[in-house]
Amino acid sequence: MTTPRPPRALLLDHGGVLMRSVKHPEGIDAFAARVHALTGPAPGLDRAGVLASITAGRTAYRAWKNGLVRTPAPREIGHRELWEDFIAADWPPAARALVGAEATWLCRELVLAESDKTVAPGMLDTLRLARRHGVRTGIVSNTLVGALNRDLAHRFGTHPLLDVQVYSDETGRRKPDPEMIRLAARALSVDPADCWYVGDNYDRDVVCGKRAGVGTTILMRPADRRDPRASPRPDVEVADGTELLDLLRTALGRHDTGRAAGEEAAA
Repeated sequence: MTTPRPPRALLLDHGGVLMRSVKHPEGIDAFAARVHALTGPAPGLDRAGVLASITAGRTAYRAWKNGLVRTPAPREIGHRELWEDFIAADWPPAARALVGAEATWLCRELVLAESDKTVAPGMLDTLRLARRHGVRTGIVSNTLVGALNRDLAHRFGTHPLLDVQVYSDETGRRKPDPEMIRLAARALSVDPADCWYVGDNYDRDVVCGKRAGVGTTILMRPADRRDPRASPRPDVEVADGTELLDLLRTALGRHDTGRAAGEEAAA
């Protein structure tokens, strides 16, 4: 693996890079029961119907996201749009209006129902190493509820180690729109060419990094889940947060060694 030059800013995807998720499908069943309790009795809308609508809506949203990924500047869906148009499109008007009014809270609860979150191994140490060396840090992520990710940052202790957080639902943009990365770079007063961007998807993260002119685009994915045919290619591939930590440590160490040698020669 070729060690890239050290970054002035380290930008990370959220899910799959900074955080790991453990899915629990049974959580959606319980969530559907809560939604049905919220809507109350409605003709043709029982608990099974609510669950079927949520399942179909999530599937449609996934397909919608995948369909936009080839466009130059994909947009993010709104909370109300997801619930009124993707999930509750065929519900009685009163029930559809009710979930539309509560859409932001329902999106948050939906994300929490889908999986449990935890900081990925090696990532806290990576952020701490960056902070010690004056490397700015940030999140650039497609997400349904950025406010929830901000809450998780406080809960898991990453908030003091993050200088900026850019989320798709707050900007209205989705990766691979390069403006997502450029927004973070501007907030940190750095050029994208002086950033590392670390993501776990080829079509969203690697493409976004390349479009934005990032200095080093890094794919974090286990070796058995990599696609040698994917294009464009990342500059570097790491399996997990531990390998990213080693890469950053090596890059910073070489920089410090080179700087010390230069200062010694100048003296």
